[in-house]
Amino acid sequence: MWKGKNPHGIMKKDGELNFSKLDQQIDSAVEADKMYWIRNDAKIRAVTNKVASYEEFEDIVKASHLKPLEKGDRISDIKVFKQPWNMNSGSGDSSQTSSKGSTQISNQSVANVNQFSRIWKRQCKNSQEQFTFLTELDCSRIHHIFHAEIAMGLLGEFFSVIHEHYLAEKSEIIANILYTLTKCGRFDLSLQFLSQK
Repeated sequence: MWKGKNPHGIMKKDGELNFSKLDQQIDSAVEADKMYWIRNDAKIRAVTNKVASYEEFEDIVKASHLKPLEKGDRISDIKVFKQPWNMNSGSGDSSQTSSKGSTQISNQSVANVNQFSRIWKRQCKNSQEQFTFLTELDCSRIHHIFHAEIAMGLLGEFFSVIHEHYLAEKSEIIANILYTLTKCGRFDLSLQFLSQK
C-alpha cells in the first residue's frame, strides 16, 4: 500500500493506482509538450522570416496551433457559429471624440494590413474614431491594403461601425468603400464567416 503523497489523485483510497486519472495526466502532458514544440517551431519560423514587428511575431505564435480548412470542410455545415466581430463595441464609451484626434489618426500613412490593424485596434479609441478613420481613407489605398485578403474579423467590424455611425452626407463615400471591399481578395470567404447578427 502506498503511504506517500497522492499527487493529483493518482492513488485510490485502497492504495490501487487510478489508471483513468493517470491516463488523463499523461494525455494532458503529451498535449502540452506537443503545443510547446508547435509554438517553438512558429517562433523559429517567425525569426527566420524576419517579421516586421513584434505584433506580427506574436500573432504568428498565437495562431501556430491553427490548421487550414480541408478540401471537404464546409462553413455551411457549422450549426452555431458565434464570433464577436466588433471587439471594441462593448468596451469603453462610444461618445464623440474631438475631431482633432480623429484627423490625426486618419492622416497617418497606412501602407499595409499590419499598419492598418494597429491603428484600427489600438489608436482608434472607439467605434466613432474607427468610422472616421475608415471613411477618410482613399478607396485606392483601401484596395491596396486589402488586395490579398481582408484580415480576419475586420469585414464584420467594418459593417458594424458603418451601421452604427452611418451619416447620409457620407453615403457616397460609404458606398465606394463597400464596393472597393467587394473587389478585395477573398471577399466571398470573409463574407461567409460573418454571423447572422
